[in-house]
Amino acid sequence: MSKEQLIHDAAMKILHEVGIKFHNKEARGILIAHGIRVEDDIAFFTEDQVMHWVKMAPSSFTLYARNPKHNMQIGGDCVHPSPTYGCAFIAERDGTQRPGTMEDYVKALKLVDASEVYDINGGILVQPSDIPEDTAPLSMLYATLTHSDKAILLSTGKKETVEAMMEVGCALFGGPEGMANNPHMIALINTNSPLSLDDKMLDNLITLARYGQPVILCPAAMLGATGPLPMAGTLASGTAENLAGIALAQMIRPGTPVLFGTQSTAADMREVLFACSAPEGTIMQGFGAAMGRFYGLPSRGGGSQTDAPVVNAQAGYESMLTFYSAYRHGINLVMEAGGVVASVNATSFDKMICDFEIIRQVKFSFTPFEVNAETLDMEEIQEVGHSGSFLTTDYTLDHFMDLYLPRIGSRNAKSASYFEDSIDAESVRLIKKYDDNKPQLQPEAFEKVNAILVKAGLKLELLEKIAAL
Repeated sequence: MSKEQLIHDAAMKILHEVGIKFHNKEARGILIAHGIRVEDDIAFFTEDQVMHWVKMAPSSFTLYARNPKHNMQIGGDCVHPSPTYGCAFIAERDGTQRPGTMEDYVKALKLVDASEVYDINGGILVQPSDIPEDTAPLSMLYATLTHSDKAILLSTGKKETVEAMMEVGCALFGGPEGMANNPHMIALINTNSPLSLDDKMLDNLITLARYGQPVILCPAAMLGATGPLPMAGTLASGTAENLAGIALAQMIRPGTPVLFGTQSTAADMREVLFACSAPEGTIMQGFGAAMGRFYGLPSRGGGSQTDAPVVNAQAGYESMLTFYSAYRHGINLVMEAGGVVASVNATSFDKMICDFEIIRQVKFSFTPFEVNAETLDMEEIQEVGHSGSFLTTDYTLDHFMDLYLPRIGSRNAKSASYFEDSIDAESVRLIKKYDDNKPQLQPEAFEKVNAILVKAGLKLELLEKIAAL
């Protein structure tokens, strides 16, 4: 049998004999209503039951953006990077860390919006510590709406918070039916390995599914810590967690778009730390994409990640390894791909600019070259012969700008600070590009969103401050 089939069979055995713990009374009630055996807070699925629901999820879907040029087809052969997610701190160039702020968050939004490598923006680019924790997810959504017109990645929050997010979406995108038919928002639902889904994540999943918004089910187990040490065992355990959540989403609203995610990686056994850029992680996340295809589902993994605390050689080779692997394996949504340092503890603006370059280079390296009469260029080969040069031929003069030009680093460095200087120059270029093409939220949309968020507990003065950043 294929590896995928063996992993699947093990996951079915886990679901049937060990079960998945659901720390949410409403979720357990939904499962029971659909014939799933639940004992205490553990749900047990037969293979027929779980696959009945999993097959209802679409193999691909469109995530819409306010600006249609950023609409995302998620599934098939499409690979979309998504920037840093979940970091609490900002890492400065010298490696010191400080709490993130809303000003940092908006700066990250602007850089991502100006970069051509992304069609999605938002989420927890950095946690803004100067905003109350309970309202921070709504504040981040508001900042995303006022500073970007790309597809929207949400941060998660309390049930009431996610309801308010959905109300904002309905006001902007055609009501509940318009939202369900043309989803504009997507959120990450982490499982709680081993074999659990927690109360808050399930509240988020239930609410998003009711509105037809896509959910990313994703375990992030550590080999030998929150998952078995063998990769196959952790993949089987994570697959069981994924499928249980995916089945629940389909019970709530059949056809809800879902992503089969894997963010599992190794643990550094010297300190039992999450080794986010370990080679084992690239193997498991790549195989996660294969399991997604096995079930006919889009996939989610990670890329451009590093355990280094600063931008250095380690950050470079780990980020290139993880993003190149994600692209090669065809992971449909590559999260944390832009700005992550220190094992997803901090966001670095320097690293973000470097990751833009890594993503550009990897995408270019996977672009097939043309073979035709023009590109074979036989006439010029015959004309130049054995001792001439192609520097002055017509094709070179017409097409020399087709060659890849890096924006970071140098091929002819003259200064010891050339690398940092190039990062600074690219950051200035992107912010100017953003300022010259600021996305606009129409005045009537502003009014609708402001009214909903004020009702949800945000102060109008805060909203005005965020919009003005």
